[in-house]
Amino acid sequence: MSEYREIPTSPEVKEQEIRPETRVILHFMRHQEKDKALPGQSDKDIQLTKAGKQAAINKSLKLKSKPEVAWAAGSDRVRSGHTALLQMAGEKAGLTADMSYDEAKAQIEKEMSYGEKVVILPELNFMWEGNEKFKHAAHQAFSEGRALEFILNESDNLVRGLRDDESSSYSRQAAGYVSLIAREMRMANNFNRIVSKKPDDYSKFGNTLERFFGTHQTVSECFYMKVLEKIKGIKAVKEFIEKLKQAKGDGNGFGYGEGFDIIIINSSEGQKIVLEGEYGFEDMELSPKILADIIEDAKNLDK
Repeated sequence: MSEYREIPTSPEVKEQEIRPETRVILHFMRHQEKDKALPGQSDKDIQLTKAGKQAAINKSLKLKSKPEVAWAAGSDRVRSGHTALLQMAGEKAGLTADMSYDEAKAQIEKEMSYGEKVVILPELNFMWEGNEKFKHAAHQAFSEGRALEFILNESDNLVRGLRDDESSSYSRQAAGYVSLIAREMRMANNFNRIVSKKPDDYSKFGNTLERFFGTHQTVSECFYMKVLEKIKGIKAVKEFIEKLKQAKGDGNGFGYGEGFDIIIINSSEGQKIVLEGEYGFEDMELSPKILADIIEDAKNLDK
């Protein structure tokens, strides 16, 4: 059974107290193009193609990312962490598309001297191996191009019926993301207090921190669909899946490098969390109640 972090409350701001506006930007992205598996190679060890690595570097240049005030994370599948690392650091640390993941990681730690810059987070992974029946159903849906429909309509009921405590399902995967966001909400509160006391320290970075989360197809989509369901209803979730089908040719999820951003804004008015819209949907504000409800869905399932 998973443990989920509690949602922090918005920090109290005294009347007429002036707080600077600070931001923590969470970039959630599917990994870039992966290479073909070598004979006997574990899925965890499959690297990015050279084109995939270059696409991640190009994305970093487009985002104008600032690795000095950022860190990256991925699952234990190396392609996800490599994507996040390249989109965070790009060419600023001398990273190139010819480097392996280990070479890129060693290079940035040598060049930047800011401690560990990429970590493994289980919330960014998917687990379809917890039960043979779940594994078969999930892989079958994926092969038929209907993975998101399976996740939305069948996955929770399947793990409940199988008493499967391990497999990733709709509510569990979404709650894992909320747990990550909850940690960054606390960090954003602390960051705002630091900037309030030392306003010059982060001004050159626009009073902004960044996190780059590399993940896999179907993982980020669970959170996005759950938020749509809570705010706009199940009809909007089905519309989202249909738009992905039309854009990608199947209903398995985001393409390489695609995902969404979440911006945590602290100011004199407290804390505000915004999920930027994708595929024609408008931005959505994530209230503490909505986030807590998503975690409660997973807790009820795990019971």
